[in-house]
Amino acid sequence: MDLNELMVKLKDNLSPKLFRHCIGTMEEAERLSLHYCVDVDKAMTAGLLHDCGKIEKGRDNLTHAGTSAILAKEVYNVQDEDIINAIRHHTTGRENMSTLEKIIYIADKIEPNRHYEGVDELRKIAYEDLDAAIIISLENTIKYVKNMDMVLDCQSLNTLKFLKEKR
Repeated sequence: MDLNELMVKLKDNLSPKLFRHCIGTMEEAERLSLHYCVDVDKAMTAGLLHDCGKIEKGRDNLTHAGTSAILAKEVYNVQDEDIINAIRHHTTGRENMSTLEKIIYIADKIEPNRHYEGVDELRKIAYEDLDAAIIISLENTIKYVKNMDMVLDCQSLNTLKFLKEKR
């Protein structure tokens, strides 16, 4: 499927708000991929489909990335493992992320429809140093999850530790 076909199919399967978020993530992934010299088509496809398995906010927060990766393969016929990995790891990251994975991780956090304290600064940093932007985002996410007394996926902690040690 080409990108336009994917958009039409995705629009039928998501709420209007979530679809707008996916479009915003795709557009941000496009800009970041051009900036970091990563395959634009892969970045746009991963950005568009990153939340294709999301049902509603909160309820499936720890599982939707894996579900989205499966649906990208089985429903949207994406066979490229780089794209699948970017979708699979867009919520927690992982050790040794590819640049595409980093782009999708951060594009999800800074796409134009996101409005939260510190997002403008994070947007600026994302175009200067992807790892620094991911570290800040992970630290903020971990703090938020702890303050809300929610379940934290230990993969986020592993990713944060890996990125900090790498610096």
